Amino acid sequence: MSCVIYLVRHGIAGEAAAGMSDRDRALTSEGERKMRRIATGLKRLGVTPDVVLSSPLRRAAETAAVLVDVLGLEAPVEIYEPLAPGHEALEVLKGLRPYRSARELALVGHEPDMGGLASQLLTGSASLAPLPFKKGAVAAVQVDALPPREAGELLWFMTPKQLQAIAGHRT
Repeated sequence: MSCVIYLVRHGIAGEAAAGMSDRDRALTSEGERKMRRIATGLKRLGVTPDVVLSSPLRRAAETAAVLVDVLGLEAPVEIYEPLAPGHEALEVLKGLRPYRSARELALVGHEPDMGGLASQLLTGSASLAPLPFKKGAVAAVQVDALPPREAGELLWFMTPKQLQAIAGHRT
């Protein structure tokens, strides 16, 4: 069964304070506001993931929570360790087997991992054609199955400004 995977880079996060772990960096108020606008743009595009998986880092989990809230989704955010920085794209994809019945799946993570994951989905190689994800950028990739068995098709790739414009907000 085919599936659309939405790759989402987290929103704008604050800098780490002295002694603070990078994992604990939260979205800034501006980051949350922009993510709400981005999510409104996604809603206007008809994005309705069955499952939202997030990196365990705070800024990604907060981004995922905004998506669930604005899109009015029933399912809670699930923390998915392979979306933490530094994991290989193939590891992320292999772990998606439990979600094989999803029609739409959102993965919220970080750069450069999101770009490499997009490349893996589209070309079979994480390094061949990485997409440049700005904070809040989203790509929609249709795949044949979860985990994908062959290259997917890029349906669209939008910047935060484009998604906010779709939502009716100036950036």
